[in-house]
Amino acid sequence: MLTCLLPDQISRFWPIIKYAVEESLPPIVGEHPDKMNRILSAMLSGSLEVWASYKKESNKFEAILVTQFLYDDASDTKNLLLYCLYGYDSINPDSWTEGFESLFKYAKSKGCHSIMAYSANRHLVELAKKYDGNVDYTFISLEINKIVL
Repeated sequence: MLTCLLPDQISRFWPIIKYAVEESLPPIVGEHPDKMNRILSAMLSGSLEVWASYKKESNKFEAILVTQFLYDDASDTKNLLLYCLYGYDSINPDSWTEGFESLFKYAKSKGCHSIMAYSANRHLVELAKKYDGNVDYTFISLEINKIVL
């Protein structure tokens, strides 16, 4: 079951969430000494949303997902970005399907055009294909401090 956590739940489960986020940050995130505090602040203010997937029978977390709305002013388009996703153990295929269906409904209810993600996880890419998602693009990142001209 996928559930959006409230700020008090984010605070209570912060050590678990922090570990998941550190293990799955997207490639757009650079290094900053205050990075995790800033991420926590964004979660508590609601600009990042934290979702927990858990097994009903054991009440144990399966995965942590962090989402963010992205708005493109030029095209007047709102999208839901899967900012990061971390699974603690092997995730049951039914949980993946249930989670994606919940996110689709949520994104639609918020007026989103698309759900977007950065991923190197083959299972996630294959699942996106199953839903007729476009996986043709490759994310390219050139870190400015590493480029020698």
